[in-house]
Amino acid sequence: MSTREVTAGLAAAVVAAGPPPAPVLHPPWSLGGADAELVSRWMCEPHVEAFWQAAWPAPRWAAELRAQLAGAHSRPYLVSYRGEPLSYLEIYRTPRDVVGRQYDADPYDLGLHLAIGDVGRTGRGLGRAMVRAVAEGLFEADPRCRRVFADPDERHVIARRMFARAGFQSIGLHDLGHKRAELLVYQQPA
Repeated sequence: MSTREVTAGLAAAVVAAGPPPAPVLHPPWSLGGADAELVSRWMCEPHVEAFWQAAWPAPRWAAELRAQLAGAHSRPYLVSYRGEPLSYLEIYRTPRDVVGRQYDADPYDLGLHLAIGDVGRTGRGLGRAMVRAVAEGLFEADPRCRRVFADPDERHVIARRMFARAGFQSIGLHDLGHKRAELLVYQQPA
């Protein structure tokens, strides 16, 4: 179980919401299952390892991915841009996560974590476009979802800027136990 996952005292509505949905993505974006070998390689990249601290061998990543798929907290994916893998993505229900303790969480709120594995594909606006596409794709996948959250480490200035430029609004810095993070929200237009 993830140190982020909340399992005790969940409201019936949170349990009824079930696991997070897969975002509906449209070209040039596509979604696929997470590959342990690729995720392991990306997690060992210095720009990813500095914030994920998950530079594990592929067998450990395979076990982590299986555990996510077996639970109701989060779902792992690879997001591709024009057919080429760009990012490892985790979608989670915020009320089942430490993030949900930081605000008045709705049972259908969703959160996302991501890592762009190839440093050469960063700094080009792809991340910003991807997180916007993922957020919109989550609203399409689950019309009950009105908000999508991100919680980049407060030291990760590039990620914080990316989310802000994608339309996420800050609701402040929060201590999540395992890190101090800026909590950002993308709201479905009324």
